[in-house]
Amino acid sequence: MNSHRLLLGFAFVGTAILAAIHADAQFVKGSPAPEIAGVDLQGKAVRLSELVKQEPYLVILFFFTEANGEDIALKLQHLQATYGPEKFQIVALGMEEDAKQLADFALRMGITYHVLDPATLEDPAVRDAAKTLPLTVFVRASEDKTVEQVLAGGGASTARLMATVAENLFRQRKAEALPIVEEAVKDSAEPSTKELKGFILAGEGKLDEAEQAFGEIDSAAGLAKVAYERGDTAAVVANAEKAPDNAYASALKQAALAREGKLDTAATTPPPADSGALPEWQQSEALNLQGRVAQTTGNLDQAVVNYQQAVALDPYNVIALSNEGAARRESGDLKGAQEVLEKAVKQSGDPAASMMLKQVVAELSAANDTRRGELIRSQIADLGARYKEMQASGAAAAVDNWSTRPLVMAFLPASGANAMTFDRAGMDQLILHELEARVQSSGKAAVVERAMLDQLLQELNLGSSELASGEVQRRLGKVLSAEAMGFVTFVRTGGDVSAYLRLVDTETTSIALQASEKVVESNPEPALASLAARVINEYAAKRELKGLIADASSDEAVLINLGTRHGVSPGTEFTVLAEGEPVEVGGRVIAHRQTPVGKISVTEAQEDYAVCKVVNRRDGAVFEKEMKIKESAK
Repeated sequence: MNSHRLLLGFAFVGTAILAAIHADAQFVKGSPAPEIAGVDLQGKAVRLSELVKQEPYLVILFFFTEANGEDIALKLQHLQATYGPEKFQIVALGMEEDAKQLADFALRMGITYHVLDPATLEDPAVRDAAKTLPLTVFVRASEDKTVEQVLAGGGASTARLMATVAENLFRQRKAEALPIVEEAVKDSAEPSTKELKGFILAGEGKLDEAEQAFGEIDSAAGLAKVAYERGDTAAVVANAEKAPDNAYASALKQAALAREGKLDTAATTPPPADSGALPEWQQSEALNLQGRVAQTTGNLDQAVVNYQQAVALDPYNVIALSNEGAARRESGDLKGAQEVLEKAVKQSGDPAASMMLKQVVAELSAANDTRRGELIRSQIADLGARYKEMQASGAAAAVDNWSTRPLVMAFLPASGANAMTFDRAGMDQLILHELEARVQSSGKAAVVERAMLDQLLQELNLGSSELASGEVQRRLGKVLSAEAMGFVTFVRTGGDVSAYLRLVDTETTSIALQASEKVVESNPEPALASLAARVINEYAAKRELKGLIADASSDEAVLINLGTRHGVSPGTEFTVLAEGEPVEVGGRVIAHRQTPVGKISVTEAQEDYAVCKVVNRRDGAVFEKEMKIKESAK
């Protein structure tokens, strides 16, 4: 009997403890916020789960009494009035006052945000979670209503409130972070607030101002960040060594060394044992940088772990999320890469992550296409045999020396990476693949399929050093029927990365086009657009189109042996040429004079041929099969 009572007692105490824990945990950082629903003083229904669907930067919950809430209530009003309710949704709950008292308070304070009438709360017990007043709770605008920060008690000054808001917006990469932190700095002498301002300035690329802000408080980690953004490795190392216990500074040092190709040193630099004193966003960035070093040295498993830890600390760290996607892609886990990149795109719409996701989805679809895989393997075997035969004999297939061949291009790897050129993982692959896709979609050229090209190079054991050989380029060009080989290399100079494109004519091995563009990692679109435009407009579109008449039985339907694969489109005009007198030198005919006898214009273009109509014809001229044509001057 006693044991039964004892068990019941333990059960009762346990239940009470669990209930207490549950109550205290309602506003715990990283946990879902409870539903809050009621009617505000203007009679408008308010529900937390509906507010987050409006996707403001933040939803801020404010629990207060008249005696302790005036300063923060006013600051929250200032915040919403300055930046708008579409960016900050604020819900205030009075803890002791009735509706009339709250209405008087709101009128006196000039409050226009939601102040809930306590009598209308669906769950009045929600106020029990506010143990220490005033209480300000930041809720992420997400379906799970995650609590991001809890500021409690009288120590939660307005300066601390604004600094915390600024930090949150900085993590979200919102421009409003800077003016808000500047306001916090005016009201606070805290070094941490001034340091935050420096990091926000650095994030916006205002490195001189950031350097000044960090210098005023002797922030070695901050100065290391400025040096890292400038690409000054020596200064990164020097400042990091002034803060040996700072995990963020140490990670910056590792990454700076990896950028210079000192991968062994970077990989073996141990991080400080305890990074818990750092803000979580700094811990997150440090783990992301460590992941990049691990990935660059080939340790993909460790890189994925680092990226996941980074995102767990800071869910807004979309770069770490994107990097995890790139690492999974590199390891062959395309499904995992897709899932991670979808999260990154949904969260931020990040341009680089969006491009990578599109590529991964296409690769996953291709990987699941068994018939396509069999076809590629068959093509690889055939192309490999042709290459080896050509290598042994030096023979080349006969070609029509007049007609323009379909423009086929192949983009090849230029050199193996021996440094962490990009801060974001997978950028080299992303840019190369996207450039291929844009050239292909232009209709001006066909690009050798990436999967087939990679497998062929592996089959032939052709690395970057072999591909630098003109003879190898010629043979590979003939095997692939590629007129041009494209090489893209990436070079870091200081804080900038540039993409260098080189197109090589496979027949002559001469350089047909050179171009370079600065790559902005967060948005590679401008660089890609420029490089693709130069390939299309300065090389593909400027080729001289020449061909033969295939059938001339009707002036309204003259067939030619050029089509869309050659760059022909409706409206393209050709001059029809007749063979003239022979040109002799030293008793040998070296050519025939070509005489223009008329013009034809394309009315319909198919892949391998086009239909034309006669625009004009010289008197007495007859258009016949095998007559030469040449694109008219534009």
